[in-house]
Amino acid sequence: MIEIDYLVQVVSVPADLIEASKNASSDLYDTYKVYEVLVQSNLLWRVWYIDDYDKIWLEVNLVNSAGEAEFHTIALDEDTYLKVSVEPYEVLEELV
Repeated sequence: MIEIDYLVQVVSVPADLIEASKNASSDLYDTYKVYEVLVQSNLLWRVWYIDDYDKIWLEVNLVNSAGEAEFHTIALDEDTYLKVSVEPYEVLEELV
């Protein structure tokens, strides 16, 4: 575990996912949908994991339109989020 002192606000969808949004059969379409939820929510999100390349990952738990729970993890692209200072908390730095 490592300790960080920020939450993230996702402010934009990456260009490759915007392109994928035009084709519902694209492998990246579901990732686009989750990213879009993050942007539209205007919420601050706790970081779930920071990988070996310092990429920030979020855990996103949603209820879909059928009322079923969906559980996602998503890596954020640089320049698509802002960091907001908060009290320190621990995040995963290794997946076991």
